[in-house]
Amino acid sequence: MKARVLISLLVLGAAAGAYWYYSSHRAEQGLVLAGSVESRQVRVGSLIGGRVSAVRIEEGATVAKDQILVELDASLIDPQIQAQESKVAQLRAALQRTERGPRIEDTERARIAWQAAVTDRQRFEALWKDGVIGRRDYDAALVAEATTQQTYLEAQRGNRPEDRAADRAAFEGEQNRLAYLEQQKTELVVRSPAAGVVQAFELRPGDLVGPNQTVASILEAGQLWIRVYVPEPKVNRVRIGQQALVTVDSGHQFQGKVVEIRDHAEYTPRNLQTLDQRMEQVFGVKVAIDPTPELKPGMTAFVHLQEVSAALPRSTP
Repeated sequence: MKARVLISLLVLGAAAGAYWYYSSHRAEQGLVLAGSVESRQVRVGSLIGGRVSAVRIEEGATVAKDQILVELDASLIDPQIQAQESKVAQLRAALQRTERGPRIEDTERARIAWQAAVTDRQRFEALWKDGVIGRRDYDAALVAEATTQQTYLEAQRGNRPEDRAADRAAFEGEQNRLAYLEQQKTELVVRSPAAGVVQAFELRPGDLVGPNQTVASILEAGQLWIRVYVPEPKVNRVRIGQQALVTVDSGHQFQGKVVEIRDHAEYTPRNLQTLDQRMEQVFGVKVAIDPTPELKPGMTAFVHLQEVSAALPRSTP
């Protein structure tokens, strides 16, 4: 009887020791959760397309903001820009001429012609009164005087407002056309809109790129993460800023940290299994990692969350 009691005590002690060892070992490991890699990528391209003349990057390269990725051939648009520049220059000169009106020399010439016509009219008037010439010759002198006077007055007033408005509209229209062509030329140089890592790129010189076609996908810093789901009984073990170790099937490991904990519980997604068991109520947790070519959206990953004290309050961003 005493032997049986002793054996029972030994078994219970061993079980308690195993349970203590397993619990402490699990505590050291922290939470281990399964999730999938997600990302928000920037897809860049050209609005007009063309033939690739130069490639400045490779897939997996780290690029800076406004760094040139691809250059397209500009041999077709350069002649159009040059012709449009000439047309704009001509219309600019025409507009300036219209706004300034007649030259001083032209106005002075009109004044002299009018004065000469006045002198002729006065002479013809005297001759007509003396009966030397007929009424017709005198009337012709009157018409010449009135015509030259009107020409002088027009030279003083300058061009009509309608003429100036028409020339200004023509100049601005062609100037806008030039700006449009120049903007098209800028589209031939594809630049990175932000700093990041090139995720997808397969172009080579000579390739044809269509309008609005994506030529490269860039993953910005902070735009790569893993979404995991923490069972409700364990959510108190997760904190904002908590360090994490991310492991993928290839064996590569990456450092990350918790940047978001959702406020509301939800049901576990059907395609997700935790290492322990599936539970009905879970909280979504976002673990951010630095962009790297080894991680692709959709890859399965395991997140090892470093254990933290449950006494600390949980916060959300």
